[in-house]
Amino acid sequence: MNTQTPEMEERMRGAIALARKAWGKTACNPMVGARIFEGNLCLAEAYHQRSGGPHAEVLALDAFEGPVTEETELYITLEPCSTEGRTGACTDAIIRSGIVRVVVGTLDPNPLHRGKGIEVLKAAGIAVITGVAEAECRELNMIYNHWIQHRRPFCAMKFATTLDGYFSTASGQSKWITGEMARSDVMWWRRLFPAIAVSHNTVCSDNPQLTSRFRGVDGIGEESVHCPTRFVFNRQLREIENYDQYRLFQDAHADQTIVVHSDTVPADRSQALESMGIRAWSIAEREGRLSMEAFFLRCAEAEIPGIYIEPGARLASQLLTEGSVDYVFVYQASKFLLDSEAASLGLNRKSESMDECLLLQSVIHKTLGGDHLTRGYTKK
Repeated sequence: MNTQTPEMEERMRGAIALARKAWGKTACNPMVGARIFEGNLCLAEAYHQRSGGPHAEVLALDAFEGPVTEETELYITLEPCSTEGRTGACTDAIIRSGIVRVVVGTLDPNPLHRGKGIEVLKAAGIAVITGVAEAECRELNMIYNHWIQHRRPFCAMKFATTLDGYFSTASGQSKWITGEMARSDVMWWRRLFPAIAVSHNTVCSDNPQLTSRFRGVDGIGEESVHCPTRFVFNRQLREIENYDQYRLFQDAHADQTIVVHSDTVPADRSQALESMGIRAWSIAEREGRLSMEAFFLRCAEAEIPGIYIEPGARLASQLLTEGSVDYVFVYQASKFLLDSEAASLGLNRKSESMDECLLLQSVIHKTLGGDHLTRGYTKK
């Protein structure tokens, strides 16, 4: 019987908080937290700290001094692996420990392994409860879940608008639509993704850094700076002569900036970029635009499992219309711009019915000071 209690959910949420300590550090691996309880006491806990490192449940078992009794329980946010990999099968370690009760947040998203770890534990006589705080455990690894199922990077898009849907003024000025709390939240999500992307126009108008700057998972301590791989979409390699003016190409992380351009640009343009010491990817076009599928394929080859795109209105409209986006973050300020010539979403799109709306799934709402965040999966 898969009976769940509020106490079990609370314990699992503690394991989720542990897992988040590896926020943005596990790359193509999942974030996982594990806790060992004896009655009401948590006697050991651990999390998966980095890709290729020991798994959370093994670390927790190593930290547990015992003895194991009938009341000893192991809580894990993700189904334990049952196959030999770089770190060995976690189910073997659990069975050897003598623990007879395991509580799991969510099953392995890999269709080749899903449910097999549970089967191994049950076959060894271990009682297993699954699905505790499942939605939260699953969301913890939104990038990994998509990557392991599709071998295609998880594409998320973030933008901020006014209440009347504008991205910027008609002149392109957008600092700042939202307040400090919303911008700090963006930094938190930037830290999760191994790559971030913007258009050439955004580089020219905002001169962004595209780094993540925040004070740890609890907001305490000294500010740390993390720089993901930074992509700039510039199909025709326009105005590259001015790139020495922008921080993406001049800061300490300039070697992590990659310009993505069409494979149809003249050779002298791509050679000019190369002579400036700027990294570049040449990809195919589709209907006069950079092919996002070609871009995603190149990212997959480079083992980049997730991309966080911060587009302007035109690129955002294109990506949503094409169905290239898997997840959306919309930050909305409590203000009206009231400018019919300003940049807004839905450029060049005509709709006849509300049935044509793009729907979000598993939607989460959050208030951030005077601003509001709506985020969710796009409906495929």
